[in-house]
Amino acid sequence: MENNEQKQTIAYSDFEKLDLRVAKIIAAEVIETSEKLIKLSLDVGGESRQIVAGIKKQYSPGELVGKYIVIVANLEPKKFMGEESKGMLLAAGDDEYLALIVPEREINSGTQVR
Repeated sequence: MENNEQKQTIAYSDFEKLDLRVAKIIAAEVIETSEKLIKLSLDVGGESRQIVAGIKKQYSPGELVGKYIVIVANLEPKKFMGEESKGMLLAAGDDEYLALIVPEREINSGTQVR
């Protein structure tokens, strides 16, 4: 699918199934055996969670720690390079240029995105 093509329309009830939450990145480390993956330790409203994201080409672990991001919190867990990911961060762009979706002002981790 090209960048400017929209996906098929979904029902509002399908969108309501997503649990989008603000999360604070507590720790980040590269997965050495991968060209793209970074393992993130998150605080999601007092809950510790790990996700794996393909952002290694655009971000270093040092610049990620302390950032607040938006995640899909109710995505079923999946393993990447042997590491379990319990969610997915939201970002815009492609393999060459990627930007994390972040809250524009300070907000508590765990806050639901509406």
